[in-house]
Amino acid sequence: MTPPVAGLAARIVGLCRFRGGPQDLPYRPGLLLALLVGSLAIDLSVAGMLGMGDNALARSLFSTTLLMALCWIALGIRGLRNRYVQTTTALVACSMVFSLLIVPIAAAFGPPPGNETAMTSTQTLLAWLGLGVLVWKLAVDGHIVRQAIDAPYWLGLALALAWATVDFALGRVLFAGAT
Repeated sequence: MTPPVAGLAARIVGLCRFRGGPQDLPYRPGLLLALLVGSLAIDLSVAGMLGMGDNALARSLFSTTLLMALCWIALGIRGLRNRYVQTTTALVACSMVFSLLIVPIAAAFGPPPGNETAMTSTQTLLAWLGLGVLVWKLAVDGHIVRQAIDAPYWLGLALALAWATVDFALGRVLFAGAT
């Protein structure tokens, strides 16, 4: 018999590999809360490690709240709010995985070059690798959203892309001047 944590981890990895959907995760509000706390801890640790500590807590709380609100709205429009806990659990858990994947890339990239300095070939390679991880994350989010709202993949991907764009744009406005 697979231990519960190992089984959950396998399901989350499966989601990141486009196998299964949010319906395969348990309906446990306590698990969602634990993942939210874990996600916040990862965000704060990563921000501190990469020297981006200014407003890290506010940024993380904003992004998480926005994701949860947009998910609530999308599921409500489709009349599927009963799927909220599992859907947000899947989105938060996969987001944690991608955060952990991007840390070594960002750490190896180092500080961004100034306006007058070009990126090194290693930094260019790492930037492309980071972009690949971002595209993969958006594709997984689209996969999760598609299954949650019973829609075609293109709609799930469009929503995931729109949500990421709104998060980025509002984050830039709300946290302008913060490093």
